Amino acid sequence: MIGFITCQERGAADKLLAQLADRLLSQGRDVIGMVRAEVPQRFECEMHLRILPEGETRTISQDLGQGAGACSLDAGALEEVVAQVGHALEMAQPGTIVILNKFGKQEAAGRGCRDLIAQAMASDFPVLLSVPPETRADFAAFTDGLAEEILPDIQALEAFLSRESA
Repeated sequence: MIGFITCQERGAADKLLAQLADRLLSQGRDVIGMVRAEVPQRFECEMHLRILPEGETRTISQDLGQGAGACSLDAGALEEVVAQVGHALEMAQPGTIVILNKFGKQEAAGRGCRDLIAQAMASDFPVLLSVPPETRADFAAFTDGLAEEILPDIQALEAFLSRESA
């Protein structure tokens, strides 16, 4: 029900999940969620999410200025995206696929996409997301053995979805 990938190379999981979402949407599949959006960077650590299926891009980072060392995540902006995706999940039809960009620090702390994952599971929607190495232990505790690691490969992700819809 929950499939996840872990990539060692920074940004590789983001690109793979966005590519999968694009492929599924082009096939006419119902996909809800969020993936990292590729937009020109104005500052380091700038983050943008593309909301699925519409494709609206939302910025979830704040410019802290030159030399800032703090996290640039705008938690309020992330929560707005989560609420938008949550509303779409409430209206979703059977067979919908949920793709979420990651189970990161916010999710490990009990925020971010954590409730979306639970909402999708309760509705029997397959969920795909990335889990960075640093949050794998928290993710394992959250999913309690219900998640399956998938090779970070487009064909492996499609095979997982084929099994889930069979």
